[in-house]
Amino acid sequence: MIHRYVRLAFGFWRGRSRRSAWLLSIGFLICLIANTLVALAVNRWSKSFFDALQVRDPAVIIQCIIQLAILGAVTAVAAIATLQCRMRLQVGWRLWLTSSLVERWLQKGPSRERAISHSIDNPEARIAEDGRLSVDLFVDLAGGIINIFLVSTSFIFVLWQVGGAFHVFGVVVPGFLVLAVVLYTGMTSLGMWILGRPLVASVEEKAAAEGDFRYALTQVRDELEKCDAKGSGKRVDFRSHLQRLAQSWALVIHGQTRIVFLTSANNLLAPAVPLVLGAPKYLAGDMSLGDLMQAAAAFLQVQLSLNWLADNALSIANWSASARRVAVLDLALANREADAKDESIVPFPKVDVAIGAAQ
Repeated sequence: MIHRYVRLAFGFWRGRSRRSAWLLSIGFLICLIANTLVALAVNRWSKSFFDALQVRDPAVIIQCIIQLAILGAVTAVAAIATLQCRMRLQVGWRLWLTSSLVERWLQKGPSRERAISHSIDNPEARIAEDGRLSVDLFVDLAGGIINIFLVSTSFIFVLWQVGGAFHVFGVVVPGFLVLAVVLYTGMTSLGMWILGRPLVASVEEKAAAEGDFRYALTQVRDELEKCDAKGSGKRVDFRSHLQRLAQSWALVIHGQTRIVFLTSANNLLAPAVPLVLGAPKYLAGDMSLGDLMQAAAAFLQVQLSLNWLADNALSIANWSASARRVAVLDLALANREADAKDESIVPFPKVDVAIGAAQ
């Protein structure tokens, strides 16, 4: 189903929408690169600032303050550009996907009701809610993965250069801070995977329960309308769906509680670990205060980027659940279209989505 969703959704980069899709995608990538360069500049600034503090040089401190103001303005511009490209890409992609699904769903034909209404539940929610989540989360996750590569690669070089080698019982350990951040991140990621693995299944179950509950409420509304019109109607039991939804949420809450335990401890320890590891070299005079603070900031950047997948397990699970529900709808539409080849199909008027205007 994930493969089917990818084939369906990546049609945005083909056809009439491909120009705006590629422009926004390339713009988003450029913004991510720009953010990484700004982060590197801020990291270098921290070395200059703390070295000036160590030697008590007022002139350099004032110069660093001016540089910080300039970096703040550049950071704000880069963040605005990234937000614009990301959200415009999400909106344009969602409009394309929604219009494509709606056009196929509203095709008229003898097999319409039999192929759709009786094969899947709640196609409206799959198009509106699951379509939105699958697109928005995919862009966020893709941007996060690209950022992992850019940030981790850039700041590992900083750590290797600034941290240098460390002597342990006569043995020289080159790039010891790089080794430390890899080991530390590996331990936290392993713990997150162990604690968060059951959460993925719980989130997918919760998403399915949410969709079934919305569908049950739609049935309740339809039966109430029939009751008002004819004086009688079939009673729809939505309480069982509500109970299933509550049980699904209870499992999600339990899973997130275990993850919060690990993330809270990590948020406290991660900034302190590089300071503790670098303290012996600083006390020995092999590192300046600026070097120590620059290494600590680089260590934290690498740790956050390498730990990104574990931190975003919930978002990955939400995207997977929504993408599968959209793919099931696409499969049902494809089956109906295959069954209707020999039938006289009257296409629904094409939905004209002004993607360019929206952007």
